[in-house]
Amino acid sequence: MKIKVPASTSNLGPGFDTLGLALDRYLELSVEVVDTKNSPEIIVKGNGVEHIAADKTNLVYQGMVAVAKHAGTELPSLRLSLNNGIPSCGGLGGSGAAISGGVFLANEILDVKLSREEMLNIAVGLEGHPDNVSAALMGGLTINCFDNGSVRCRSVKIAAPLSVVACSPRFQVLTKEARKILPKEVLMKDAVRNIENVASLVASLIQGDVDALRYATSDTLHEQYRASLIPGFDDVKKAALDAGALSFNISGAGPTVFCFAVSNEKEIGSAMVKAFAAHGREASCEMMRVENEGARAITK
Repeated sequence: MKIKVPASTSNLGPGFDTLGLALDRYLELSVEVVDTKNSPEIIVKGNGVEHIAADKTNLVYQGMVAVAKHAGTELPSLRLSLNNGIPSCGGLGGSGAAISGGVFLANEILDVKLSREEMLNIAVGLEGHPDNVSAALMGGLTINCFDNGSVRCRSVKIAAPLSVVACSPRFQVLTKEARKILPKEVLMKDAVRNIENVASLVASLIQGDVDALRYATSDTLHEQYRASLIPGFDDVKKAALDAGALSFNISGAGPTVFCFAVSNEKEIGSAMVKAFAAHGREASCEMMRVENEGARAITK
């Protein structure tokens, strides 16, 4: 069988570890049950092949193993093929798509009949946080919270004609380093401001009030610290906003940054690339749209 799983951005500014948004770049996976002693046989194509494991540590395979363990069974011998269309520079949900794709695949081939929310909780057990894996599984805007250790997720379909312009400088920021830099405590006023902004952000996306994105994407919990890991951050932000972007935020843990836009997408992307270049960093841009469907089978 063959499936496709969308890329995603997360946080969207103030929604730290809470909000995810699926995007129209995809990880395509196919799996066959084979008679081989060298299982899993893993074939990797597309973006980031040099960084994607082709052994049992592969994240897709790990997602499959987690479902088999949950079901109290074992995986058969497999040939697993990955064609990665998700930019691999960091911040666009590549690992979340891989884990979620593996969970989805195993649920299908083992006929476990898990719900999407049950699959999500298995995926979160591997990823550690729900934002990207929820977007990959559910599609659209995902809003996540924990209830007695279980993730509860709501997926909202976005009808507004929003573009997401992502700009990826060619260096890596490790997620563990991006988390280590964050303070363990924050001021009450900063926490309250983020609550205000994330509520306004969700409402604006649901209602299609794109102008509200100019202020509702502001963050006080993580971006001011993570910006120090991205050379030229302030100049790239200014360039994007001057070119007509509605917003400017770090995508996930970075180093990818992204803007919401309804026009001037090429100009915004070019402005960000030039601003990174002025700081000695080569970068590339992707102009994407929201993907309202999550992981799904293409053929069986």
